[in-house]
Amino acid sequence: MKKTFLNLFFLTFCLICFSQSGTSSPYSFYGVGTNTFKGSIDNRSMGGLSVYSDSIHLNLTNPASFSELKRVNYSLGITYDDLTFKSENANENSNSSNVNYLAVGIPTKYFTFGFGVIPQTSVGYMLENTNESVVPSIVDRYRGDGGVNTAFLTFGFKVFKKIGIGITTNYEFGNLNHITTRFLEDVELATRIESNSSLSGINNVYSLLFREKISKKLTFHATYILSQEFNLGSTNSQTLSTYSVTNQYGGDVEEIDLASMNLEKTEITVPKSQTIGLGLGVETKWFVGAEFQQKDGGGLDNKLFSLDNVDFQKGSRFSLGGFYIPKYDSFTSYFSTVVYRAGLRIEDTGLNIQGQAIKEVGVNFGLGIPFQGFSNLNLGFEIGKRGTTNSGLIEENFFSVRLGMSLSDLWFVKNKYN
Repeated sequence: MKKTFLNLFFLTFCLICFSQSGTSSPYSFYGVGTNTFKGSIDNRSMGGLSVYSDSIHLNLTNPASFSELKRVNYSLGITYDDLTFKSENANENSNSSNVNYLAVGIPTKYFTFGFGVIPQTSVGYMLENTNESVVPSIVDRYRGDGGVNTAFLTFGFKVFKKIGIGITTNYEFGNLNHITTRFLEDVELATRIESNSSLSGINNVYSLLFREKISKKLTFHATYILSQEFNLGSTNSQTLSTYSVTNQYGGDVEEIDLASMNLEKTEITVPKSQTIGLGLGVETKWFVGAEFQQKDGGGLDNKLFSLDNVDFQKGSRFSLGGFYIPKYDSFTSYFSTVVYRAGLRIEDTGLNIQGQAIKEVGVNFGLGIPFQGFSNLNLGFEIGKRGTTNSGLIEENFFSVRLGMSLSDLWFVKNKYN
């Protein structure tokens, strides 16, 4: 099993790095793309709660949760999104899929450590705008791909029996590619501007987890998570080219001198965020929790693009969710051992376009399906909406299907018998 997972890890890592296309949202044009990672599948099925953790799952958004892990855990998550785009004039459909995460958590006698890779953000859009009010009429086409990936190393350990702390160090890396092409009616040559940015940076996430029994059965959960502000270094290039619409002859290509404009090397600031979560539950039976996250404003400005009426303001997320297990140790009813999850997510992304705040709402539900001891499959669904049709913008309605594998194993256990 260990050898199989290591092969799977490196294969998935290569897929993440070289074929990332996890969104088709037009809002992925802005900043460093849309945030495609919002937690592991089991947590996302509860509205994205980070406050809950247990001994057999990886909670990848809360480093302190690693202090609860009792078994080596291999986790993989994938998502399929079906989207409907609605504007004032038309409706369109699209779909996309991506790997959410691939991670390993390993408990030792004194602490737990983990590592993995996460496609953090994704760029993937194709848009067209026609202007017939001028002569000749103009058609502009916009296309983008890429995103930011995260390679992480996490340490979590207990400082007291009831308190766990954790730190995650993230190495952020990726590429952004944006192409704008302009066509003029009855004009043979089209004009294209292609912008490329290679990104890298390091940031740290700190967290505190508190668990206390307040009665014979009830356990109180609380957490605080701090993600520091950091800078993504960006090495940029731009080319301007022309080409024949009918492919009758080649065009010209010219590299734009970004160094003379101080744009060859820039920085993109990712703002600080803080999360507070509270919950209450009975171990292996049920849990209900609520969480609030706030992100600072500013940042995420890509200096290669001068955009009017676009800025990143303070953002926030409110999550409410939980789970229920009819009877986790039932021998007579398999469905009584299934974990039933549900949650609600209300998010202000902080992106503001033409005075319109881009918000998201998602209703989540899911199942934790046990197999082979402490391993399980986590199936999740989300129905939601992003954006608005006001001010000529686009509203996205999405339906997401998510599948997560959480495989548990025992390491470092001495044989009692020869």
